[in-house]
Amino acid sequence: MELIEKKENKITFQAEMEESLANAVRRYISQVLVLAIDDVEISKNDSPLYDETVAHRLGLIPLKTGKEKEATLKLRTKGEGMVYSKELKGHAEVVYGEIPITFLKKGEEISIVATAKLGKGADHSKFSPGLMFYRNIAKIDIDKNCPKEVVDICSKKVLKLKDGNVFVDDVQECDLCEACVEFCKKQGKAPIKITPTKKILITVESFGQVDIKDIFKKSAEILKKDLAEVSKKIK
Repeated sequence: MELIEKKENKITFQAEMEESLANAVRRYISQVLVLAIDDVEISKNDSPLYDETVAHRLGLIPLKTGKEKEATLKLRTKGEGMVYSKELKGHAEVVYGEIPITFLKKGEEISIVATAKLGKGADHSKFSPGLMFYRNIAKIDIDKNCPKEVVDICSKKVLKLKDGNVFVDDVQECDLCEACVEFCKKQGKAPIKITPTKKILITVESFGQVDIKDIFKKSAEILKKDLAEVSKKIK
């Protein structure tokens, strides 16, 4: 594997693997356990939102997922202004503190006790740790008679001009749309050949509950465990 780019909640790398395996790991991200608010007890709610709407918004607030299987959070505030996720206090840490929950007018109050539990994204989207997407890395061959105008056709700016000749600047940006190939065909030429390789460009993004590396790693581990179980039953 080769690291291409890494940000706080996003990582991009390339690896040589079958698309079917990459897709299986992607699908198994929904099996990674994530902590999210699952039960809400609202004792007072003077805000303009219904209890059900407030509960729904609370469930979608990302929480840091550690070893705890369950956590209790409380929210009690009074006074005018927006109520933010950072006001949830308890045994779990809110990932993003500036998520608006509801709004209170002067003299209004809201009091909540919420219980967070571990769950899977396959059961409910609030348990989703993030997402993964991938595509093949292409091999691009260009002849010397390639028309210069094709550079303007490439939306990803993969093709560039140098000394009057067309060349490939960054093949990893190519999304295999083949717009350049079609353009050349209309000119009665075929100077560009795009071939998918066995290398795949993989991007994993985290919603903040679980580290990006752990998302991919845990997904692969759960897939491996399930495959071992299937193999055992077949034998």
